[in-house]
Amino acid sequence: MTTTEFGEIVESYLLAGKLDNKGRRIGFIVGFRDNGSDYRAWVQNARYVNGEWVDFGVRQRSKSFPSQQVANTWAYSTARARIANVKKVA
Repeated sequence: MTTTEFGEIVESYLLAGKLDNKGRRIGFIVGFRDNGSDYRAWVQNARYVNGEWVDFGVRQRSKSFPSQQVANTWAYSTARARIANVKKVA
């Protein structure tokens, strides 16, 4: 059995509209990767520092989904739920 390699990573960046206690913008990185039959997605906590996104906290593992649509729905709904739970610290 041969396994198809995963393609390139595609990421989107969502701002939470709040700052952390150091004045950095809080956001989330929504990532996707697939091999045509296994669709992976993850949502990573991030900070916007010096004009670029930086992973923040423990690196998130990807979850496997049966389709790109299901992965997309899960990832963006998870990111929106996490944004809704962000409290203004600064």
